[in-house]
Amino acid sequence: MSFTKNIVERIASYIPGYAGYKDKELRREADALVRRHVSSILSSAKSKMVLTPSAARLVAASPDARYLWDSTKALLDRVVQRIDKAPEGYSGFYDLVKVDEAVLDALYRMDLSLIERANEVARLVDELAAAQPGSDAWIQKLQALSAALSQLDSAVDERANFIAGYTRQQAEEAAGAAAGAAASGEGRRGWLKRLLGK
Repeated sequence: MSFTKNIVERIASYIPGYAGYKDKELRREADALVRRHVSSILSSAKSKMVLTPSAARLVAASPDARYLWDSTKALLDRVVQRIDKAPEGYSGFYDLVKVDEAVLDALYRMDLSLIERANEVARLVDELAAAQPGSDAWIQKLQALSAALSQLDSAVDERANFIAGYTRQQAEEAAGAAAGAAASGEGRRGWLKRLLGK
C-alpha cells in the first residue's frame, strides 16, 4: 500500500467521506471536511473548559493559575475561530488541474497532524476536567494543554502558508510559461516574416 493511500485511509477513518485532493472537483470539499472535523473536536473540548463557582474561587486565589487558565482559554478560542472562519479553500490551489504527488503527500500529513493534534487537545481537556482546580496536577495539565494548543495553532499556520506558497509558486510558473510561449510565438512570427520577405 502506498504512503499516500495509507494516510488518506487514516484520515478517512476519522472523517467519513474524506477522499483527498487528487480529484480537482473534490478538493474544496476535502478541505472543508477536515476543518469542520477539527473545529467540532475543539468546540466540544471548549464546552468542557468551565469552572464551577467554587473552583473559580480556588483558581482566582492564585494569580499565576488564573493567568494560565485565562490565556489557555483565549488560545483555544483563537484556534477555534481561525479554523471556523477560514475561507472555503484557497482558490489557486483548489483550481489547479494537477497537483504534484509530493505536494499532496505533504498536505495529507498536515491534515492528519491537525486531526491528531485536535484529538490530543480534547484528551488533555478531559484530563484537566478530572483534576482538582488550582492543584499542582491541574496546573501541569493546563500547561500541557497550552503547549498542545500552541502546536496546533502553528500547524494551522504551516498548512495555510504551505497552500498559499504552493499557489504563488504555481501562478509564477504559469506566468513564466505564458511569457515564454508568447516570446516563442513572436520569434516564430519574426522568422516567418523574414522568410516571406515581409
